[in-house]
Amino acid sequence: MRLNKKDLRKKQLAILNEFALTGEKKKEDQKLLNKLINSKLLENAQTIGITSSLNQEVDTSKIIAHLWDLGKEVYLARTEPNRVMHFVYYTYRSKLTKNKMGIEEITDQNAEVKDDLDLLLVPGLAFALDSHQRLGFGGGFYDRFLEKHAEIKTVSLVNSKMMYETAIWPLDQTDIPVETLVTTDKIITN
Repeated sequence: MRLNKKDLRKKQLAILNEFALTGEKKKEDQKLLNKLINSKLLENAQTIGITSSLNQEVDTSKIIAHLWDLGKEVYLARTEPNRVMHFVYYTYRSKLTKNKMGIEEITDQNAEVKDDLDLLLVPGLAFALDSHQRLGFGGGFYDRFLEKHAEIKTVSLVNSKMMYETAIWPLDQTDIPVETLVTTDKIITN
């Protein structure tokens, strides 16, 4: 059964919001962090793009702290007008403000922007294990960004409530699959 993207987003948000209230989510977030840390995915990546997570997403705060401990350069997503996104250098001293979607971003317009990253952690609401397609929040920011920066290695952290064997949503030509999916059980690379 295929659902349209709008209906599936609504369904997924309800599922993920409910899951966020459980201790199981925290356990899965920790498993995903450990799986990422113990993989080779971070080994050759010095510049890493990431998003400040919302409650229903896999928690990125511990990942960011770990990247800093490893001496990696962290770049936080910042949205701009016309559905454009850039990645801004992020340190523990960076001032963050919530954007209209409730996501924390760096507000300093003079902060260093770097879009040619080594690795990008791509968020989403649902992921197809067979095709690596993702269902995002509907803004198209990541697909537009990745269309311009196809050389960047991409990875998504996928908890049990985000996982689908195959896409049950319609796929558009503009949808760009994620290269590597990290689940609590395994790492799957396209």
